[in-house]
Amino acid sequence: MEEFIARARSSIKAFNVVKAAANLPVNILIIGEPGTGKERLVTSIFGQLPRFRGGMVPKECESETVFIPDFENVKDVIAFMQRNKSRRIIAAAIDERSIYEEYFPIMVKLPPLRERPEDVEALKHYYLKKAKAEFEIEELDEDFNVDLSKNAVSLKRSVYERVLFASMDEEKLMEILEEFLEPRIDEGYKELLGLFEIPLLRAAKKRYRSVLAMSKALGLNRATLTTKLKKYDTTV
Repeated sequence: MEEFIARARSSIKAFNVVKAAANLPVNILIIGEPGTGKERLVTSIFGQLPRFRGGMVPKECESETVFIPDFENVKDVIAFMQRNKSRRIIAAAIDERSIYEEYFPIMVKLPPLRERPEDVEALKHYYLKKAKAEFEIEELDEDFNVDLSKNAVSLKRSVYERVLFASMDEEKLMEILEEFLEPRIDEGYKELLGLFEIPLLRAAKKRYRSVLAMSKALGLNRATLTTKLKKYDTTV
């Protein structure tokens, strides 16, 4: 059974409400952006329920409880609920609609991860532990930011990318760059130069902050460095 990681007050509340309602013969709807943990919350409490996307529950389905992971894609909510009135519906949806209130006595909202910093740290640690074990890495600088644009989906990708790069040596990185550049080589040297200079300047900016310190570290005079920073809109 998958664990629903809840450290923030809002996610703990959502978990407790759904868990308490699990023993009641009522429909439950969980609302939140993609990647906020709606499906994992359901699975952690109910286990592996029969799931049907878009509300396409076949007539031969005999299960008394079904899970609809994308309830916002159910075209005719009234008709769907009438067809399945003998079942308990556990559903997840991206948005909230007034019509849902009629059919779901229990409605729970999961805020995006950007509003749940405690969960972000817990999820980051969870995926780091898994990724380090999979890539057999013991030591890793864990002080890095994660991408929350797609909630847990982009967070997990950020962590695995970090661990993946940590597992590579210089030769492997060069090999990846070679494969990436080969189909674009006709664009020309000058057009592709930014692929090397931009990350180099960003890395120097993170470490040294000031133009003077960056110019010394990179062996560039300040005028040349300033020109490059302006060219790539990488200000310090």
